[in-house]
Amino acid sequence: MKIEDKKLFDRYVIEEGVNLCDYSFANNYIWKGSIELLWKIINNNFCLFGLTSKGMCMMLPPLGKNNIQNTLNECFSMMKEINDTRGFESYINYVYEGFLNLFDNTSYRIVEGYPDYIYKTTDLIKLAGRKYEKKRNEINFFKKHYDASFEKFYPKHIADALLMIDQWKRGKIHESNVSNHNEPHYQYSLIHEAEAAKCAIIFSEEMGLHGAIIAINGQIEGITLGEHINCSTASVLIEKTDNKFSGMPQFIYQQFCANTFSDMEYINAGEDWGIEGLRRAKMSYHPCSLAKKFTIYGK
Repeated sequence: MKIEDKKLFDRYVIEEGVNLCDYSFANNYIWKGSIELLWKIINNNFCLFGLTSKGMCMMLPPLGKNNIQNTLNECFSMMKEINDTRGFESYINYVYEGFLNLFDNTSYRIVEGYPDYIYKTTDLIKLAGRKYEKKRNEINFFKKHYDASFEKFYPKHIADALLMIDQWKRGKIHESNVSNHNEPHYQYSLIHEAEAAKCAIIFSEEMGLHGAIIAINGQIEGITLGEHINCSTASVLIEKTDNKFSGMPQFIYQQFCANTFSDMEYINAGEDWGIEGLRRAKMSYHPCSLAKKFTIYGK
């Protein structure tokens, strides 16, 4: 999938009207460094596949709602052709709940995945009441102790933002070595996470992303990028901050929502991937709902 394919992808995804963060061109494209993205139109549905050395899966269910039963059969036979020789199980990722009504799901195995955390935008901006007291304290600490400027992200910031991501990656790898959490898999995923963030920064304009940076002493120490995923929901795609600045994540998150997405009803902060620390962090912002996601496997 190339950056030029965004227009076609968007045409299909808009029709679905889904509030999951995975239903965005950017959220798929930025991972192209770790997975090859291929697409095919089948029965006038946009079918997005991901290929790695292990095998092939679908990144999303077919987009288009046309003759879905037949389309799924064709998608699974395409995947099986590659996967059966490699012993890799064919599956379709990030399936929204309503899609399950479009085909006879008794012929497939359906597994519920980790949900997306959905928040009311006004909650994230106002942080009102006792339940957000800790967040307000963290933001006040940051504002009191650091002479920081919050600015809209522009192409002129790209070079410095890329340096900041490299610094973030080095810091995370150092942390993992110190805490003996230095499994090769963890460091490998950190490298891919950094590459995805860089891709989002470089192609932010082409992908229609909005962004913001935090500079301290003229140096970028935090960056966030997000987008509209449907008419009522925005998504925060990436947020990277330096750990040594206490309260910065809370500050950049609140300011970004207030300055960029105040006209949107909801913010989607993505899933927690089953990571306990991430689950706690996302729950601490008190989601108004959890949007279900499913994986479809062949029987």
